[in-house]
Amino acid sequence: METLPAVRLYGKRGSPQAYAIRDFLQRSDIPFEWIELRDDVQAHKELGLESVDDSRLPICVFPDGVRMERPTVRQVTEKLGWFRHPSRSEYDVAIYGAGPAGISASVYAASEGLKTVLVERFAVGGQASTSPRIENYLGFPEGISGGELAERAREQAAKFGAEILIHRAGVRGEFTPSKGVVDLDDGTKLVSRVSVCTTGVEYRRLGLPGEDRLFGAGVYYGAGASEAQLCGNEHVVLVGAGNSSAQASLYLSRYARKVTIVMRGERLNDNVSEYLVDRVTHTPNIEILPKSKVVALHGDDMLRAITIRNCETGEERTIADQVDEPWDSA
Repeated sequence: METLPAVRLYGKRGSPQAYAIRDFLQRSDIPFEWIELRDDVQAHKELGLESVDDSRLPICVFPDGVRMERPTVRQVTEKLGWFRHPSRSEYDVAIYGAGPAGISASVYAASEGLKTVLVERFAVGGQASTSPRIENYLGFPEGISGGELAERAREQAAKFGAEILIHRAGVRGEFTPSKGVVDLDDGTKLVSRVSVCTTGVEYRRLGLPGEDRLFGAGVYYGAGASEAQLCGNEHVVLVGAGNSSAQASLYLSRYARKVTIVMRGERLNDNVSEYLVDRVTHTPNIEILPKSKVVALHGDDMLRAITIRNCETGEERTIADQVDEPWDSA
């Protein structure tokens, strides 16, 4: 039986706001349909708008007919019933960060009868939820998408009674041997006997002019799962050579015309598992550029081209396409 989308998301290409919602839905394993508005005629026919540049975009339409114009990710989570407030004044265990480590801790703590709360600033699963396919996680010999793994873990934690607070971040904390008090960014205060911090890491930025302006409009971090199907007949550039980058290159190569991995090192084998190295090197539309780095981003409202420099020879090469997608897996 086909699963009906929980959300229909309308927007134009290169919209950072639409990307943020699309990425959250994909990472949270929520069924959705992305409808790209290509011209004014389609915008009027689909939504009654005069232009694809209408300030009300992106627009989310839910199964009950509710239409939300230019919503934030938090507003979408509230509509889906995922946003909640703490039910207790004090917990046995408070866990900050809902990546694999944090959500595993919440399952174990809650299953032992401890009053447990799990706090996550974006989506359950952390960076693992951005992976299109995880093959070296115990118990899944055929592999599993990061989003599906995260959703299974979320359901398991909830089954044991763990409370999950998403779109929250800690801004201040005081810890003593018997109690932790943490202020969240929405004014909520959490008190717990034990505090567990599993906040993970941040993606390394390229540190180039225009990077912030182009984020979500051609420049992405950990977006392989959500953006792959939108990369048809394009040249995609991945920056970084770890397992995440290699796995993303394989997934993206199914849709993109060409995938280029830009890496500072000399050998892919130095940081990538052998089973992935073999697949990457035998995929005809994946190119590897060793001893290289991205030195410039070009574009106005969207990324139009990038410049890559060989760190050894100084030779530079520009890759131009409709939309290139640098990826930093570090």
